[in-house]
Formats: sequence, structure tokens, C-alpha cells
Amino acid sequence: MLLIVGLAAFALAIGLFFLGRQAQQAQLKEEVRLQPAAAVAPDPFTPSVAGPVPALRSVPSPPDPSPESGKVRVAGHYGSEPGLFGGTVKASACDARRLADLLLRDPHKSRAWAATLGLTSADLRGYLAGLTPVVVIMDTRVTDHHYRNGRATPEQAVLEAGTAVLLDRYGVPRVRCATGDPLRPPAAVTRNVAYTGQSWRGFRADGTVRVLPARRPMGALVLTDVATGGRFVRPVGGTGATDRNVPGTYGSSAPRGTAAADGHSVAGLPPSVRAGEAVRGNGPLNVLRGGWPESEEPS
Repeated sequence: MLLIVGLAAFALAIGLFFLGRQAQQAQLKEEVRLQPAAAVAPDPFTPSVAGPVPALRSVPSPPDPSPESGKVRVAGHYGSEPGLFGGTVKASACDARRLADLLLRDPHKSRAWAATLGLTSADLRGYLAGLTPVVVIMDTRVTDHHYRNGRATPEQAVLEAGTAVLLDRYGVPRVRCATGDPLRPPAAVTRNVAYTGQSWRGFRADGTVRVLPARRPMGALVLTDVATGGRFVRPVGGTGATDRNVPGTYGSSAPRGTAAADGHSVAGLPPSVRAGEAVRGNGPLNVLRGGWPESEEPS
């Protein structure tokens, strides 16, 4: 009898030891949710306001990433870099006006949404009207916000390439169009990452990027056409009607031409694009809140 009791106690101790180890390992990890392009995450702010996006073809690679720090290597790219984002000429990937209508129907929801970006409900319609619809063409790290219990709840996430977003005038993603969720740059991940959610073919943790704000507000963005691989210019806040092609930039090798943002060379760019040049560096990210810089740790 004593032997049986002793064996049972030993088995219980072993079980508790392994449960404790698993709990300890779980505490040492930080969750980052994988969000496929068209998937609706739990607790979205609104129904989808994303438009149809063609399947991504092989697009030119963006410029080399800037130096960055942190335990998880996430390459940093400035929002002013030509071709960092994509879209379709003369077509919008997102309906910002409808998003404003949906949010403003619910005062609690609109206040929670606006507060994540340092705005008020009264600012929402004008702010959203000034954002630019694009698609991310690389898997992109962000801080997403879901609407739970009347509050905006932040969550670290990776947006799949092909996800429709709205950019601010510094080239920073501010809205995920499939859910209406407000976005901020990713927070620093200081522990091992545990990826949750639904993965997709081709996902690699070391292949994700984060977007750094341009040094100055931009008047236009140089986008990659996801259907052809060419380049076109879209004015900030434009929805496609005023897009124009950049001559001679189809394919992966752009000819030498006018120096664009951050010193990258693309022919035929207007001064409004060149005004968004960025600065490389190793220090903390400068992200934007309500249109003004704030300090945030690198991821």
C-alpha cells in the first residue's frame, strides 16, 4: 500500500513539474497573431471596407532594409521608399468614406477607435479622408487593435502580403481594411515569439518587415502595380482617379533618373514624392500620433 501511494505521489510530482515547465516557457513567449489578407480577425471594429485585390505577382524587391535592433529580426523600411506598397492603377483597395460612416454610427466605438491614434471622434472623417488606400506587398508587422468590451485592445500581428490598408502621409499603415481596425507600428518584442492564428504559404518569420515613418509628410506615393509589376504615382489621399504611371519602371530594374525618397532612383517622380525622404538610423522609431512624432521602441 505504501509503495502504491509513493508511486502515485511521484507521478503527481513529475506531472506538476512538467506543467510548471510548460507554464514557465509560455510566460517567456510573446504572441504575434498571423492575419491572412482576407481573414476577419475576432472582434473587428467594422465589416470589411476592402475592395477586390488581384493576386500578387512577382514584384520588384524593395530597397535594402535599414539597421534595426531587438530580439526578433524584423527588417525596417521607410514609408517613403518607392515600391514598398502596391495597388492597382485607377482602383482603390479600401473605402475610407464608408469606414467613417460605419464608425460614426456608434459613439463608443468611434471614440475607442480615434483614441488609439490620438484623435477624437470629431477628427475621424477628415483624418480618414486624408489616408491613402494601398496593399502591403510584404508580410508586415503591426500593432492591431480589436474592439472588445467597449475598448480598443492592442495585439501584435503580421499582415499577409496582399492585405489592403490605409496609409498616413508619412507612409505608415493606419487601418486594416478587412476589419476596420486601427493600426500602429509594432511594439518591441523582447522575448521569444509564439505565432498564433492561421499561417499562409511562404510565411517566414525572418521575412517580415516593419514600416518606419518618412522624415517629412509626402504629397504622393510611388506604388507597385500588383497586376503588372510596374510603378505608378498616387497622390496622398487619392483613391485612384488621379493615379499616373511612372514611365520606364516596369520589371525589377528601374532606370536611373530623378533621385526619390531616401536616395532611391526612380524616373519621373514629382517633387511631392521627393519631399518625403527618410533618414536611416539605429535609434528608437519615430512614429506618429495625431500627425506628430512620438517615441516608440524598435521591434
